Amino acid sequence: MKAPSRLPLALDQPGVRVSTLVSIRWAAISGQLIALLIVGVGLGFPIPWMPALAAIGASVSLNLGLKWLYRRRDRIDGRSALFHLGFDLVQLSVLLFLTGGLSNPFALLLLVPVTISATLLSARATVLLVGLALFLLIALWQWHHPLPWVGEQFILPDTYVLGIMIAIALGMLFLTFYAWQVSAEGRRRQAALVATQAALDRESRMGALGSLAAAAAHELGGPLGTITLIARDLEDALGDDPALGQDVHLLNQEARRCREILTGISERAEAEDPFPELALPVLLREIVEPFEPTRVPVEIRVEWEPGGGPVVRRSPELLHGLANIVANALRHARGRVRFEAGETPSELWVAVTDDGPGFSPDLLPRLGEPFLGPSWSGSGSTGLGIFIATTLLERTGGRLGFSNLSEGGARVELRWWRADIEALPEAPVKEGIA
Repeated sequence: MKAPSRLPLALDQPGVRVSTLVSIRWAAISGQLIALLIVGVGLGFPIPWMPALAAIGASVSLNLGLKWLYRRRDRIDGRSALFHLGFDLVQLSVLLFLTGGLSNPFALLLLVPVTISATLLSARATVLLVGLALFLLIALWQWHHPLPWVGEQFILPDTYVLGIMIAIALGMLFLTFYAWQVSAEGRRRQAALVATQAALDRESRMGALGSLAAAAAHELGGPLGTITLIARDLEDALGDDPALGQDVHLLNQEARRCREILTGISERAEAEDPFPELALPVLLREIVEPFEPTRVPVEIRVEWEPGGGPVVRRSPELLHGLANIVANALRHARGRVRFEAGETPSELWVAVTDDGPGFSPDLLPRLGEPFLGPSWSGSGSTGLGIFIATTLLERTGGRLGFSNLSEGGARVELRWWRADIEALPEAPVKEGIA
């Protein structure tokens, strides 16, 4: 069985644009220069200008080198991005070392590189960067130059500085975890939406392929009919000829075979070329038919008499979404799957129930989200199929509900407002009055 796909966690995860890192670093360089000018020139505090400007100059040189080596739209891998964010951490730590360490109010900016890493890079790269940040944080707590101050030197109590270090460390861990969770959820949802779109595109391509096959069979039918007539005439005239009779029989046989092939293609294409509107009971039967024969029987129950029922708009989203739910029920059912449909004055509803183990109570509120994990159903699936079905059916205006039956088993109910799914009858054309 193929293992479920997972998001990449390698250090070389691609996807970071050079222009993004360059822009962020230019903003940091500008802020650092403005802070030094305000503190050193505006307020007159003693600043170690030469080493501070050298640290800022290193960032400027790196940015200029990136602009020279890369084009604006180039991307760098996770290892390179980790190096750049690590450099930013070290450069900022050098500035803080020169200007008071953790007593400097700008020490809070150590949170920025690790937060950026959590949103752009892999989990492993972010853990390495957080480890570096915590090491630098402890180093700044122990070793740093005095805080620039006019007059008597300003010294904070050691206990207070320790509290600053602990607060920054806890904030760093919390923000990194939160940013990673949010970005990972976005990446999972994006990957699931891509899979949903791929499934829908496949349904559309299959429909287009069926139409193309029908057109090809129709176009080839004329020339093949002519070939068949000529082959029959040749068989009547030369069928008993000892030299040519066998070849004429073979030609006629192959012409008939080609016609049978084209007829089969045309019939299958017409079967895959759906009517735009169908009665709801007929639609349920169409969804179940590809699964037959099944391990467990699928019982269809509807409120309407044979040949009746509301007419609904038939779409690839509706077919694929309901088929996905039926397939999930068949996979977990022990001996029965029930496919039901009904109506109220304002709604149409469809429900799929099975007698399997049901949904896990812990995951029941999360059903419909992508990538629930490989053990959510006990079968190794990730929940992506339910997410795809939910997304596709919501496109038709449907509202899905998941529940467990009191006697055991699961129930998936889908409801539409009648105006969202029901095909309106065409208005009769009134003849004009002369």
